[in-house]
Amino acid sequence: MKARIFSFAVPVFGTLFVLAYLLDVIYAPSMRGLDLSWHAMLVYAHENRLQHGSQILFNYGPLSFIESAIYSVSSHQEKLLYRAVYLLILGIACFSVLRIRSAWALLAWCGLTLHLLMWRDVYLLLPALLLCHHECRRQPGHSAQLALSVLLAFGAAFACLVKANALFFTVPAIALASLYRFSVRDYRPVVPVCFGLSLVLLFWLSGQQVSGFADFVRGYVDVSLAYNADMGLPAPFALHGAFIVGAAVLVATTLRMTHAASTVLGLLTLGYLLVAYKMGFVRHGAHPGNAFLALAFVCLVQLWSPSVDRMTRNQRRVIGAVAVAAASLVTYITASLYQGGFINGYVHTVEDRIRRVVDPGYETLLNAELGRRQAMAVAQARSAIPFADVEGPIDVFPFEFSLAYASGLPIATRPAFQSYFATSRHMSERNADFLASPQAPRSVVFSVEPIDGRYAALEDPLTLGAYRRHYRLDRQAPNALLLTRRASPLAQSEVCRTSDVEFDQPVLVPWVGPDQAVWAEIEVASTWLGRILGVLTGPPALRMTMATPTGSADFRYLREAGQTGFLLSPALVSTEAAARFFNAESRPEDRVLGLSIQAPSGPIPWFDPELSVKLCVRSWDSAPPTGP
Repeated sequence: MKARIFSFAVPVFGTLFVLAYLLDVIYAPSMRGLDLSWHAMLVYAHENRLQHGSQILFNYGPLSFIESAIYSVSSHQEKLLYRAVYLLILGIACFSVLRIRSAWALLAWCGLTLHLLMWRDVYLLLPALLLCHHECRRQPGHSAQLALSVLLAFGAAFACLVKANALFFTVPAIALASLYRFSVRDYRPVVPVCFGLSLVLLFWLSGQQVSGFADFVRGYVDVSLAYNADMGLPAPFALHGAFIVGAAVLVATTLRMTHAASTVLGLLTLGYLLVAYKMGFVRHGAHPGNAFLALAFVCLVQLWSPSVDRMTRNQRRVIGAVAVAAASLVTYITASLYQGGFINGYVHTVEDRIRRVVDPGYETLLNAELGRRQAMAVAQARSAIPFADVEGPIDVFPFEFSLAYASGLPIATRPAFQSYFATSRHMSERNADFLASPQAPRSVVFSVEPIDGRYAALEDPLTLGAYRRHYRLDRQAPNALLLTRRASPLAQSEVCRTSDVEFDQPVLVPWVGPDQAVWAEIEVASTWLGRILGVLTGPPALRMTMATPTGSADFRYLREAGQTGFLLSPALVSTEAAARFFNAESRPEDRVLGLSIQAPSGPIPWFDPELSVKLCVRSWDSAPPTGP
């Protein structure tokens, strides 16, 4: 009798822990800075029902407001409701699909769940992972098991509308599960149909027009490809090696080709590990906690899922060792990133959740405190706006959307609203088209703030050209410019020449007058090996050396933006240089005399040795444009 009670209590407690612990996010006391600005955009986009794929392009979807660290009184309760639905599905699935029936197993699972407070991307992959494992053991005609599959399909669709990496793992996972069901003569495609219907239903419920679903998916894909090409940060080789070794040990221990279910789950694990690797290493560099936490979770799924073949004791020990090592490394990365304070954060979160249950008045006090902090954060951001009496609608370039959010003015932000990820032709063209439309902002607060050592004009390159045509310099502050929309755009003309050069070969840049500029389009083509490896690990970062009248400067070069085209000369490396460019008063010291793209180091032939370089001298005048 005690054993039955215990086996019932463990999954109930575990489900409630997942639900209660992860129900609410930790709200930031400010909204300033690169990351918190896009957190503010997630809230703004949801509350104003911006259409993903047209009005907003990002690798977060229409349900991503549930991940925002910016408190909003108008959407807070809705956020809790959506998170509760997703976490309840996740908790039920974990303790239904996996054999977590002992106190030690429950402790291990809840211990890993603690880390999800800091590395939340991981829990978006779990519904599809559990669904595929469940489908490989679901019996035909078993209604309870089918109901669980439908529930997991709904949870997977929910995760896909939160962030793109969930979609890129979920779709192949459901395809693998469906192929397996066909192989056992279960021809009814219940799971893929339920997943598709859930995806469209949730898309509509989140305020999106169903007709824009294809544009939404295209935006997801385009932003993710741009991230893969240009957003990588260097990570220590030791961390790369640790993840690859752990993943290889897991695959070697569990992969079997003896029957269809083992083959499907082996391929699933490979796909999961690839997404986890990209999720941890493509952007986060020296802090790839998501990758190692995902590795630890998949190890436990392999140990506890009844759909895998029976493993020997030694195999279980090996997988358990990989899980412990990965979890320990996540703890180390988290401690180094948050300087040990993460433990207090975990304890505080548990205390907060307990007080919500035992103290009826605590929720009211907490909401009042969150509202007070939000008002302070908005006031802080509003005071940071460098100009008074700005006319709306307003936008902020390159990324401080929080200033526009706090301004109280109407907002007209670019679809790809932060310049550092708008490196692809699709995103930058959409931004430039928006700036040429009647919906464009009246005022733009403009700064020069590239990230990761990039050349500033490579971030959202076509937008700079659109600003030159459609806006004039109104006012200047020490670190910002106020651009105001012209009554009619400037006419633009250009004269171009194209040449083929090699890596490290200098290219002479044409002379331009103070009211002209040099526009560059540089195509760096990948080899077939480079394309394959680029999909798996991301391509290496390239460097660009520019010769100027005062010496030379080295910048990170972005291939996607370079192929789209960017402003090469004058060099917008400071607020003053940008002000002179918009006033058509560039000085000789702003000119770029030459440039070269440095060859990547290492033995792998990532790119073709020959580059195509197109340089255009652009001129503008106030005559009305003759073209579209």
